[in-house]
Amino acid sequence: MAAVYSGISFKLKSKTTSWEDKLKLAHFAWISHQCFLPNKEQVLLDWARQSLVSFYKKKLELQEDIVERLWVYVDNILHSKKLQSLLKSGKTINLQISLVKIINERIEEFSLSGSQRNICAILSCCQGILSAPALAVIYTAKPELLVALLSHLCWSACRQPEGAMTAKLFEVVQLALDHYLRLQQQQANPRRVFGEMTSHLFQPCLVLRHLLLGGTWTQASQGQLWQVLSRDLRNKIDAVLRSGVFRHDLLSSYKEELLEQHQESTKMGVLKSLLTPMETVITRLLGPDYVKADLHAVVVASSVSLLYRLFLESYLREENQFLCFQVLPRLFGCLQISHLQEGQMEALTLSDWTTELLAVEQLLNSVATSNIYNVAADRIRHAETQFHFYRRVAELLINHSQASVPAWFRCLKILISLNHLILEPDLDDLLSSAWIDAEVTEFRAKKAQEVLITTVFQTYAKLRQVPQLFQEILGVICRPAAEALRQPLLASGLSMALCACLLELPLSQILDTWSLVLDKFQSLVMPCLQSDTDMALKAVSLSSLLHCIMFNMQSLDNNMPLPIIRRTQCTMERMLKELVKPLLGLLLDLWSPEPEPWQQKVSDSALLLAYTWAQVDTTLSLHCSQYYSLSVFLARTALDSSNLPLLLPGVETELWKKVEKCVAQSRSLSRYCLEQLYLQKVKKTLMRTNSQSKEALQTLRFDTAHILDSGRDCLSQKTVAAWDKQVSTMNESTYPVAHWHLIVSNLTVLIPYLCLNDVRYVATVLLRTLPASKAQGSLTQGEPHVTLEKISTALLHSPLFPEMQSLYSAFLTCIIAKCSSILCSGAHSDLSVISQQLPWLFGKDYHTVVAHWETKLAKVGPEGVEPRGEIAQNFLSMVKSGFPIKLNEEQLQGLLELLEVISALRLDSLAPSYHVHLFFLIFSMAVSTLGHCSCPLALQFLVKCYRLLSGLQRGRNARSVFRVMYVSDVFEVVLTSLLKVSAEFQVREDDPAWLQLLQVSGVFLEQLMQMLIQVKQSLVLNFGKITAFLSRYSKDTSSKELKIQNLRGRQLLLVALTKLCQSLGPCVKERKQLLEAPAALPELLQQAMMQMGAMLQLCLVSGTAGRRLPPVLLSAVPTLLEVDLSQHLREGQPKIAQVVDTDKTVLSHVALYQNIYTQLLEELPALSGSAQSFQAALRFLTLFLLAPELHSKESSVFTSIFYSVRKVLTGPCQQVPAPATRDTEPHLGALLTQMLEAGTTEHFGMVLKSILQGLDVTQAWKSDLQVVLCAIRLLNLLLKCPLNGEKASLLWRSCPQIVTALMLQHREACQEQPVALVVVEPILEVLAVLLRKGEESISNPHHVSLAFNILLAVPLEHLKPREYGSVFLKMHNVLFSILQCHSKVMLKAVPSFLNSFNRLLSSVMHEGRQKDKGSVDDLPVVLECARLVERMYSHIATRAEELTTFSPFLVAQYVTEVQKVTLYPPVKSLLQEGIYLILDLCMERDIQFLRASLQSGARDVFKDLHSDYLKYHKAKHEGEKRYTA
Repeated sequence: MAAVYSGISFKLKSKTTSWEDKLKLAHFAWISHQCFLPNKEQVLLDWARQSLVSFYKKKLELQEDIVERLWVYVDNILHSKKLQSLLKSGKTINLQISLVKIINERIEEFSLSGSQRNICAILSCCQGILSAPALAVIYTAKPELLVALLSHLCWSACRQPEGAMTAKLFEVVQLALDHYLRLQQQQANPRRVFGEMTSHLFQPCLVLRHLLLGGTWTQASQGQLWQVLSRDLRNKIDAVLRSGVFRHDLLSSYKEELLEQHQESTKMGVLKSLLTPMETVITRLLGPDYVKADLHAVVVASSVSLLYRLFLESYLREENQFLCFQVLPRLFGCLQISHLQEGQMEALTLSDWTTELLAVEQLLNSVATSNIYNVAADRIRHAETQFHFYRRVAELLINHSQASVPAWFRCLKILISLNHLILEPDLDDLLSSAWIDAEVTEFRAKKAQEVLITTVFQTYAKLRQVPQLFQEILGVICRPAAEALRQPLLASGLSMALCACLLELPLSQILDTWSLVLDKFQSLVMPCLQSDTDMALKAVSLSSLLHCIMFNMQSLDNNMPLPIIRRTQCTMERMLKELVKPLLGLLLDLWSPEPEPWQQKVSDSALLLAYTWAQVDTTLSLHCSQYYSLSVFLARTALDSSNLPLLLPGVETELWKKVEKCVAQSRSLSRYCLEQLYLQKVKKTLMRTNSQSKEALQTLRFDTAHILDSGRDCLSQKTVAAWDKQVSTMNESTYPVAHWHLIVSNLTVLIPYLCLNDVRYVATVLLRTLPASKAQGSLTQGEPHVTLEKISTALLHSPLFPEMQSLYSAFLTCIIAKCSSILCSGAHSDLSVISQQLPWLFGKDYHTVVAHWETKLAKVGPEGVEPRGEIAQNFLSMVKSGFPIKLNEEQLQGLLELLEVISALRLDSLAPSYHVHLFFLIFSMAVSTLGHCSCPLALQFLVKCYRLLSGLQRGRNARSVFRVMYVSDVFEVVLTSLLKVSAEFQVREDDPAWLQLLQVSGVFLEQLMQMLIQVKQSLVLNFGKITAFLSRYSKDTSSKELKIQNLRGRQLLLVALTKLCQSLGPCVKERKQLLEAPAALPELLQQAMMQMGAMLQLCLVSGTAGRRLPPVLLSAVPTLLEVDLSQHLREGQPKIAQVVDTDKTVLSHVALYQNIYTQLLEELPALSGSAQSFQAALRFLTLFLLAPELHSKESSVFTSIFYSVRKVLTGPCQQVPAPATRDTEPHLGALLTQMLEAGTTEHFGMVLKSILQGLDVTQAWKSDLQVVLCAIRLLNLLLKCPLNGEKASLLWRSCPQIVTALMLQHREACQEQPVALVVVEPILEVLAVLLRKGEESISNPHHVSLAFNILLAVPLEHLKPREYGSVFLKMHNVLFSILQCHSKVMLKAVPSFLNSFNRLLSSVMHEGRQKDKGSVDDLPVVLECARLVERMYSHIATRAEELTTFSPFLVAQYVTEVQKVTLYPPVKSLLQEGIYLILDLCMERDIQFLRASLQSGARDVFKDLHSDYLKYHKAKHEGEKRYTA
């Protein structure tokens, strides 16, 4: 045979052998072990290579499919395991350069022409070569081949759309980049590397990186893997560029070129002729032919910021700061906008502007974050070179305003942060184009605008130059402009920025600014108001500015310097006399019956200033006794003898009446301000000593009614407008929202003086403006915009709402009346008959109905003077014969919305009459006929009704219902109605909506019986009637007539019987103990148990054949077993002993219990998906363990239950949601506790062995995640069980093995990508429990210190907010457990403890930093973490004696971390409170040590921190010590 096969090489070279046969022979020769050729692998590879080379050199003609098969053959050889094993064994396989060149040429052809012939196989061959180091040497030995390959690959990736080979292409690019990076690091000649990069790789790398960043190939692979690959490629391209273009040994060349240091140096060597690297880079970057024209500018813009960042990463040092700046103008010059002349804005499209400005932003950000610009050094050493460049950029940005692009605002913000003088020469143009005249509509642009204007305000506030800033603002506002086109001056975000700035300013500067505005108003606006709409609009803008200034300045107090108080008083007097009164006079003099727009705006301005003045005047007079209010002075000198306040001092009542007539035609700002003036007058009147006089009360009623009537017409229609709570943005559409906001915000002041009709009106508006669904009315905390629906929803949920009794009663009146009207509209019989049977539905005057109930309740005394059966009989007869009210879907939907509103009310504190009325109203809804409605809607409606009835019965006056109707009667009506519903509606027995109705109705029935037991009201009579009623129906179900044929009806009866046993069982047991139990109650309980057992058997037979146990049955069985066991227990013995010694009494339903137990063991894993069913199953198994007589002698109950529980815990994580897991954990714990109590030491050893096997690290290597998680959960449960004796000893002897296993599992989980948090979090949780429980039992400190290894490996980066908060909390708990329970170990491992704590501190600072982009939605999570850090600081501080030595290091850690970021104020406040406690431990020498040893930046931060500590913390606590005994 060997002789036959040895001729293969001749046949392969023979011209007579067909190519088909050659390929077959070659394939056979490669795979066959019987073919013997000297150096066979090399021979076959050389044959295939030579064939391909000959074909491509035109020396051989081959068909296309033969060429493809040759490439596939080469590819198969390169990827074969046989070749890999040969290479690993050390055998040399030579790839000829000719093959590599052919591969390069084919890839080049693919990149240029897009020809895809054989490209998949060629790329696969290339991948095979590059992935084997022994083969890849052919490329690394010839760097030019690798450079050419990488260049062709990058161009191929750039120029090819998505296709089948995209993934393979990027895989090869990744391998080529890896090899080239290693080659770069090995190259000693920087000039050669730079030349290769700029000549061949620079342009394709930049284009490819841009396309990757833009997500061009998002569909090439699915999900996260593609994102990881894309990020990895971008990082490798960055590394290649950094190593090739910005090498450290090129620094001198960059210095020579950029700093013009023409020094002759003999040490330059090979670098001497490489003089202009930056010019070379820019030339290649701007080259016109390497990318399509439409992409060129975009690639340049995205590359400029990248190149600058890489330059800084390579060369940024303190001595190179000016060099790093010199690169900036060169790179900035590559952008199109750098060459724009003024007025050439149209040269670029909006898309171009966005791209270019993003690049400028990134460049400026790099400057700001790298501290390249030092103002003093630039001025002294470099003749303000940097300053002049930034000025040029600022002029360019301001001359070419792009308010629709967020990056434009951000660029200006960075410039003003660098140095306010950069923008100060163009401050007026900045304010105009970025704020006052800007047209900003897009949300992101608005946010960027707010950040810019906030920075401007903050900068000038720090410089104490706010008056100069306002001089510019006023100048821009007063310029001639089309005012109607301007947006409101102070929208929500800008107003808040100005407010924050004003609050920090000294009052003298506020007064300067205030005077400036008054001067401008008087000199430029007032003289030109008449008939000039633009001037009238300017007046409104200036008025809103004055309003903001006056409302947000520091208030005067008695400690203020007297000159400031006098100056404030003079300014107030001047404003009233020279501005407010003249404006009101002008308004009245020029008003016409049909006002023009300018007159309306003058009206808005005048009344806004009047309201502002009145409010500020009152506030100042309240807070500063030395401020003499002009209103008091004018009131004393007025001829009017009334002591009551005026709307505005010096403006007579008659004049106000004229103003009100003018304002009545307005539906915007002026009417709102007039309402505010009346409200201010009401508050002033209430502050008077004579506020309860007849005259004062009359005035109060008139004023409050006027406020309400002012906007009555606008609230008649619903509006969806949203208002940002700023007066300057109010218009006709937002006035109704502002008016309603004013009413609701001041209800506590207004309600006492409103007449009954007005209170009803407010209640009606409240009900009408409530949202139809919860989503519409959700009001986010701190949200600036409000709507009618949000305001009404906030009032409805306010804790003050029930305190306003008159409004609360009126609202109940409205909602009850609306419910009654809908119910009456559904009546289908004689209304006069229904009105006698259901009088609460037909009360025209609600107070008459309330009086009826109060009379009825008064008549029914404790002896039961009046028979209570009347209403019950009416209900029962109506329910059985068909309730006279039938509701359709529309009516049902309307009632559902009203019930949603009722559910938001506090139903636990209603007056008895309201309580009874509302109860019977909802009760009537619950028993109404719903046959015409869809099944899901009807079930939803019934669930809502019974849920509300349950809520009512938890109220303070719940027992008042039983003075009208017995519990047994309510029980009978409810069950009769529900049984009819179960027969009418065709719904599956396991439908979630039906099961929810069963649950809710069961809760209501249970509450009724619990209330009956609580009030001890005819227990035997009521329980007897209930039992008899259920007995009658239970007999019906088992009789031949089968009146209740459907399973739903049986489920209802089962729920009722379950609740009866749950209520009656504990009652009988308690009364037995007190020797009070009437003989009838145990008999009734026994009857109920027998009925329940029979019903369970019936449901089990008819409903569960071949199916799982239904939730209703699962909830019932534990109750029956528990009551059954309680009947046989003897007091004073352990439960197990009690049950064993039962005088041979047999439990009632042994076969039923055993049948259920067998089924549960099989179904327990499947039931874990439903928390309620799972809890019931665990409860049954726990009770089953207590009854040994139920246990089978053939198998161990302990073992069976344990293996079933382990199956549950081994189930997939997603099967049991987190909340359900938390709910079921106590039940699992109770079951395990009972198991361990009943089990032997051998049983405990079996549990422990299972845990240790699951924690073995080999499980992680097998990727058997569920087994690991099962072991961790089981350990967690075990640690929470009470253990003693031999079992506890066995556990703690295994502790070292457990801790080590946890550490190894944690290490494996952290090495996965992404990190397996599903394992990490449970490990941290169980570790904390283990450390706490082992305080006395863990003897070896080494095992505790292993916890530090776990903590230091926990990943805290790149987590979602919820994940971050959860991991952080668990880390904190572990650290806290060590600190509290193992303090000696902690003291021996202080460095590890501090390192672990510092990780928490630095991560919370990183997450709590202020971000320019993004929302603050995750701030609550960070605040909670900061609170934990503060708490840890406080616990460390309590260990003063032990940790005093380390307190300076804790402070140094804090200062070092905090200087890197700007924290959100709430986060910073919490962390500072914690570090203050550590500073309490520091002695003076520690403070001196920190001042001397910290670096300059950290030293400044520490100086501020220590100053605040002395000012706020130490002074406060020393003050407190004075009052401490």
